[in-house]
Amino acid sequence: MRHYIEHGTHIHASPEIVWRHVTEVDIASFRHPAYFVLLGIPKPLRAEITKSGVGGKRVAYFDNGRTFTQEIIVWQPHAQYDFTFQTESGFRVGYLLDLSDGPFQMTSGSYRLVSGENGVRLTLASEYALRGFWGWCLYVPVRLVLDLFQRYLLRGIKANAERDATHA
Repeated sequence: MRHYIEHGTHIHASPEIVWRHVTEVDIASFRHPAYFVLLGIPKPLRAEITKSGVGGKRVAYFDNGRTFTQEIIVWQPHAQYDFTFQTESGFRVGYLLDLSDGPFQMTSGSYRLVSGENGVRLTLASEYALRGFWGWCLYVPVRLVLDLFQRYLLRGIKANAERDATHA
């Protein structure tokens, strides 16, 4: 069964700056919360776009030695970036959940930027699947962790974009 979660934040920066921080995210500058370590959530090290635009890819590297690839399905500069997830086999979260073929799998994500008079409203949406009995049992913990992870990503992007906007 597919599920959806979305969070947003207001960023005091131009759409161009926010777009750069979404697509060229400096994830290494984000403080990885201790509770993620306790929950067995690998620390993101970097994410690199190997080819921009629809059909392009971004590869995310983690401290567990694993990667996942985002295939870009919507690329509208300064407005929208949608992608699907292809997780490397053996990519574990929570110490035992294999994201490539376990009961919990990330399927797609989307960043949307909406310009306003005082900056940009940035939203991050994720679609994920929970399968079988174990998937049903994992609904609440997965939802909680995804909530925390989306907020973590948005806080980091906001901090970096606003820092750049004040130095522009």
